[in-house]
Amino acid sequence: MKTRMLSLVLLLVFVFLPQAGAQEYGRIKALQQRAAYVTKQKNDFVARVLSSYSISHERNNQGVVVRINLEGKWHNVTAIEIIPVLREAADKRKQVTAHELFFYTAEGIMDLLSELTIR
Repeated sequence: MKTRMLSLVLLLVFVFLPQAGAQEYGRIKALQQRAAYVTKQKNDFVARVLSSYSISHERNNQGVVVRINLEGKWHNVTAIEIIPVLREAADKRKQVTAHELFFYTAEGIMDLLSELTIR
């Protein structure tokens, strides 16, 4: 009886364990794809905002803005921060009406306000 029970347990472990691992791998893969999509959206949004202000910029292979041209001088961008600007609607819910973008460079911080949507 113990041998049959042990055999059954081992059979179940060997049958269902690989399937559980495959499901977890599928979830991880889906999350990685979603993260790549969101990152691309963010990078494209930043470039669209700069273009809407007619600010020359350079992007790297991944699409990240790495340099901006201000007053005829190129500045290396060390970080970009995007902050949603919220407004309270009549029903007391808050909604995004614009985004404030901060471009950090060695020379200082450039601040832009854009009503463009990210999506």
